[in-house]
Amino acid sequence: MRRVCWLLAPALWLTPSTCIAAGTNNPEPPPPLVVPGGRAVDLRNSTGGLSRYTTIPSSSAFRTYGGRGAPCTFTSPFGGTASNGATYLPGQVVESTRWIFVEGLPEAFGEPNVTDPAVSKGPLATAVRHFTVFCDSIVHFVGIVDVAARDPLFSPFNRLTSLYNALQLEQPVVFRNPVVDRWGGLITRYPSWLAVQPSAWRPQRSNPAYYRGWTLYLLTQPLALDFLVRFTPDPAQPSTPFDGVVACLARGGTPVSDAVALPAMPVLPVQTEPGVNGPCMWTPPGPGSVTVQARITYRVTFWASGFTEALPDYVWSSPAVTFSTGELSAVNTTE
Repeated sequence: MRRVCWLLAPALWLTPSTCIAAGTNNPEPPPPLVVPGGRAVDLRNSTGGLSRYTTIPSSSAFRTYGGRGAPCTFTSPFGGTASNGATYLPGQVVESTRWIFVEGLPEAFGEPNVTDPAVSKGPLATAVRHFTVFCDSIVHFVGIVDVAARDPLFSPFNRLTSLYNALQLEQPVVFRNPVVDRWGGLITRYPSWLAVQPSAWRPQRSNPAYYRGWTLYLLTQPLALDFLVRFTPDPAQPSTPFDGVVACLARGGTPVSDAVALPAMPVLPVQTEPGVNGPCMWTPPGPGSVTVQARITYRVTFWASGFTEALPDYVWSSPAVTFSTGELSAVNTTE
């Protein structure tokens, strides 16, 4: 604004020169009010309420929005009081480093589909959460920002380890063939059927976890079954040792079970060659002892408020079971 000054005649006035703003009778606006303050983020919690966080990681979008360390600015048509207690006049510019982010209402979502984790809102990598941005107080609107799910302030992956630690899958148990009790152990050169209890082969999910607005689950789907078999021969009756994996259910297969075993035990051959004789079948080479441990491989899906992400497969093992092996010395028959 152009300023015009008049020097009044000393004969009439004995005062310094007087300046007024040309073209207006209004005084000049006051200088900008600078208000210090920290950023704050209001996140929706598990019940829909807001929880405030002021400790923000340096790489978070809430720290970098608007420029790292830069102030936000507003000009109010009315006077008021800033967050630090300072007052401002109508039309005065306020520069504040106190940015406030308030999360909007989350979208509704249901329970996870444990039998089909692909039913979801979409990949977790595409999920965002919506925030309204204010300057100095929630009276002064600045803008709207979408923040990615992996933002370090509230990334659901921050709770992934604790979800795994709390995962309680039904542990598989090695099927005990009735012949073990009848003959006192497994029989040399007679095939043994390897299986687990049917209830272990089913989709399962973790208990829910709640973290900074997320509801989290791990969803597991059984994919494959195999057995670790370790045979130690009797030194007094030497035979070939065995230490290996017996494949049982191929990845993605659909097994058939009966009331006690999965897979259901078929009619086995009378005698077979020692070692692996096919899926789920192993034959003792001679007298000694054998330790058997079942392993179920699961597909794991991370479910976060309706969005999903595939995680590495997870293997859950049974307790190891040891059986004696020996020769069939006598068979009672009737003619």
